[in-house]
Amino acid sequence: MSTGSTFLLILGMAAVTYLTRRAFLRLPDSFFSPRLKNGLTFIPVGIFAGLIFPSLFVKQGEFVIQPLYLLASAVCLGVMIVSRNVFLSLGISLLVVVLGKTGVVPLY
Repeated sequence: MSTGSTFLLILGMAAVTYLTRRAFLRLPDSFFSPRLKNGLTFIPVGIFAGLIFPSLFVKQGEFVIQPLYLLASAVCLGVMIVSRNVFLSLGISLLVVVLGKTGVVPLY
C-alpha cells in the first residue's frame, strides 16, 4: 500500500468517524428512550475496564494474577470512592506500585 493511499484511507476513516459522531450529537433528546440513555452512560466505564483489566490479568498471553497490581487497583478504587478525586486515587495507587516494585514496602 502506497503512502498516498494510506493517507487517503486515514482521511476517509476520520471523515466517517467525525460525521457519525456529529450526527449522533445532533439528534434530539426525545429520540432516545430513558433505558438507552442509561445504558449509554456505562460506555466510558466499559472502555476503561477493557483497557485496564488485560494489564491486570494477562502477561505474555497467559492468565496470571499479579498481587501488586490488584492491590494498587483496590487502593485506587477505595480512595476514589472515599475522596471522589481521580488524581488523588491514581497518585496513591501509583505510589503503592512504586513502593512495591522498589522493595521499600515488601507486599508479598
